[in-house]
Amino acid sequence: MAFPTNPIYKFIKDPTTLSDGTLKNPNNIGVITYKNSKLLSIPINEANTDYQEYLLWVADGNTAEAAD
Repeated sequence: MAFPTNPIYKFIKDPTTLSDGTLKNPNNIGVITYKNSKLLSIPINEANTDYQEYLLWVADGNTAEAAD
């Protein structure tokens, strides 16, 4: 998985696969970013303060990088 560069957020998908090799859940399950020099995985959960920060970033007209 490539890490987010520019933009600073990147979507992630559930890596669980079915027996035929397809993704069990092909939807985005969160975003990753760097915060305080650490890679942070943020679930899509509106109660999560890091996700709220991400939503503010999106509201400013930004778009996260697509998942791999």
